[in-house]
Amino acid sequence: MRTWRVGSFSMGGALVFLGVFLLLQQFFGWDPALVLMSWWPVLFIVLGVEILLYLFMARTENSRVKYDFISIIFIAFIGTTGIGMAVLHSIGLFDFAQKVVSAEVREMDLPKYEESNLTGIKRLQVETGPFDLSIETTDQKEISIFGTYEGDGFANETRIKEVSDYAMVEKKGDTIYIKMKEIPYNHFYRSMDTGEATLLIPQNIALELKGNWQPIKAAPRNLLSDWNIEGAETVHVNVEKTSNLTVAVDNVDYVDDQDWDEIKKTDADSVESALRKYGKGEHRLTIKGANTVHVNEK
Repeated sequence: MRTWRVGSFSMGGALVFLGVFLLLQQFFGWDPALVLMSWWPVLFIVLGVEILLYLFMARTENSRVKYDFISIIFIAFIGTTGIGMAVLHSIGLFDFAQKVVSAEVREMDLPKYEESNLTGIKRLQVETGPFDLSIETTDQKEISIFGTYEGDGFANETRIKEVSDYAMVEKKGDTIYIKMKEIPYNHFYRSMDTGEATLLIPQNIALELKGNWQPIKAAPRNLLSDWNIEGAETVHVNVEKTSNLTVAVDNVDYVDDQDWDEIKKTDADSVESALRKYGKGEHRLTIKGANTVHVNEK
């Protein structure tokens, strides 16, 4: 009596097909994962044909059919892997995983924001969000923001394509409101993105800034209005000695040892208030609730 072992031929065919596809992949640059998803259904066709053929032959010959379970399990494993990859591909997770693996950390430019129509504008209110912000006065009649952000870059994708992707800008009455946003990220994956931006403000426009515990650099230069900075982690102030400016500090944990005109400390040695006047001190830079204030005189 002849014995037919169903599954052996299918396993051999699977290895042949797999070897051929992987060989062709080397020459044509195919994606191995896509190759696997494309050819795995052939295994079930070959296995099904083999079973039907051996069952037919078992009727016509004095033979019995025996299943090669190891080979069948091997084929089932490959087929299940192919099905799983096909499912991941259909719901987008496969492409996403490929992007994460191939991602590289890059520093990219923020789209530049410019506002030159400042008729009637007297005040600028800014929330820094997650950005480290540098603020400077300018003699140009224009408000502008530019900078960079760093994070995982997927191929040639740019997560920030326009100003509205990183900042909300609204003009109401005599005030422009700017709120810096979180850098866009995928719901399933979030890299440790960082952003740095520079804000240029005309000398005659007042500023109210909420720091969101981010580092702030301020260069008031020839300021012709008042600035208020609140809730920053560290504030670095570059002051020109020829400025017509008063630097006022309120409820700060630490300030540099400067020749403050007035300074009042608490029992915990933090600074309740401090004052330093440059020139006539007609314009005022007030810093409230910061952790540390550094003043650099030029």
